[in-house]
Amino acid sequence: MTLSPPSERTTDAVLEKLQDPQVAAAVASLLDHADLVAVLLEGLDGLVARSETVGESLFASVDELRTTVNGNPALASTLGTLGAVDVAGLVASAKRLAASDVVSPQAVDSVATVARGLVAGGQQFKESPVAITGLLSLARLLKDPDIRRALSYGATVAKSIGQELEPAPSATITHAGN
Repeated sequence: MTLSPPSERTTDAVLEKLQDPQVAAAVASLLDHADLVAVLLEGLDGLVARSETVGESLFASVDELRTTVNGNPALASTLGTLGAVDVAGLVASAKRLAASDVVSPQAVDSVATVARGLVAGGQQFKESPVAITGLLSLARLLKDPDIRRALSYGATVAKSIGQELEPAPSATITHAGN
């Protein structure tokens, strides 16, 4: 990653942001805890780097548990009477989850973005919700660049999901009762 020297416009924008007491307090708090942030980021980086190893260890442990349960009729019977989870089904589900894109760094980053927005939006809604009194006020919201960016993100994600849902050319969709 290469850094270009800051332009005067960028510097002015940063200085303007720092004039806000809340922003200045947040930056000061972040700087006060920079060592903790660094440790947290290193820990998360290590977890992501070792996630495959952790997953393989988990699967090996579940396989050993299944072998132990299947090899011991008394234990299998006891677990069966307790309504135990189907271990083979659990292993199969865990393997499907690990092989899916659900645990990919990109998916986790996307979910984190949405989660942060939900948390911040929930707090902002409690403090000062955006008033929508009719169609005109709703239309005025489209002038807000954050609203436009969020709508664009949502529309782009919806389009991608729609492409994922697109049936194969030879597949036909039938409805119950037809």
